[in-house]
Amino acid sequence: MRRKLSVILIILGLIVFTYPLLERGFTWYMQRKVMEEYEKIAQLTETIESEAVESNYFQLQRVLGDEMRELMEAQAIENSDHQKNQKPAVLPIGVLKIDEINLNLPILEGTSELNLKIGAAWLKETTPIGEVGNTALAAHRSHTYGRFFHRLDELEVGDEIQINKDKKNYRYVVYKKHLVEPEDISVLNRNQKDKILTLITCHPIDTATHRLIVHAVLEELD
Repeated sequence: MRRKLSVILIILGLIVFTYPLLERGFTWYMQRKVMEEYEKIAQLTETIESEAVESNYFQLQRVLGDEMRELMEAQAIENSDHQKNQKPAVLPIGVLKIDEINLNLPILEGTSELNLKIGAAWLKETTPIGEVGNTALAAHRSHTYGRFFHRLDELEVGDEIQINKDKKNYRYVVYKKHLVEPEDISVLNRNQKDKILTLITCHPIDTATHRLIVHAVLEELD
């Protein structure tokens, strides 16, 4: 009996040890697949009324506030072998690049749980990338250094954020960084003049009681 218990404990230990590696490998694989598909994509969706923006923003907060859904991630890993023979279910609309924190992420349309497991998600009821208004992108903070928006708090006013979309390179400059309550939808406010980019993630990493917000304004289009 004691021998069987020891074997069980060893197996459980191996599962606990290897799960983060499997999860990280799956995320890397999905990111690579959607990045490969990026150049095939050319799409732009229109903004809709503010009620839909508010509804989707609150839905986003529920997803961001539950970053530890291990059962769902385990299911995704189990299905990864099958997915390797298929195109990804989600396709990128662009690429987010922040050299200051060594970040390079695919941008996906819609803030679904799957999209947030792969890259930065565009809150599609907000302004399309590069247009006058406020474009909102969200990503998980991640507990692993350098993954997703883990290092977003390191950005400072004046730092540059780039988005590549439809063979165009949009260069934004950070002008504000602050913390808000999860329900504070004012971070999506816009005017009729500036082309704003808003990045959203959880803070602090361990409890996610607030949202870390980084605002940037479009300075140049290459």
